[in-house]
Amino acid sequence: MRFYIIILLLACWACSESKPSNRLPEDQMAEILADIHLDEGKISALNIVSADTSVILYNQLERATLKRHGVDSTSFAKSFASYVQEPQDFIDLYKRVNAALAKKQLLKK
Repeated sequence: MRFYIIILLLACWACSESKPSNRLPEDQMAEILADIHLDEGKISALNIVSADTSVILYNQLERATLKRHGVDSTSFAKSFASYVQEPQDFIDLYKRVNAALAKKQLLKK
């Protein structure tokens, strides 16, 4: 009987709706993603023929962006994966990313 109670408690615990505590805050994550998307646009505008060169350049820009925001790549990847697993959180995050990109576009003009 104890075995079934323990299994039931574990199942309830696994299904609880708690957001991961190691997730980067939505505002910070949105700013990072906006900068990463701008980096992707810069690379695309260069019209580099070699895909390998594009990937190397992208990796360098991504590292620089994460360093500028004070985030390591592992924390970013885990946080991104956490947002992807929660569709509504991911939608909310990308609303902020779009707002951040629009703001950066206005500042650029």
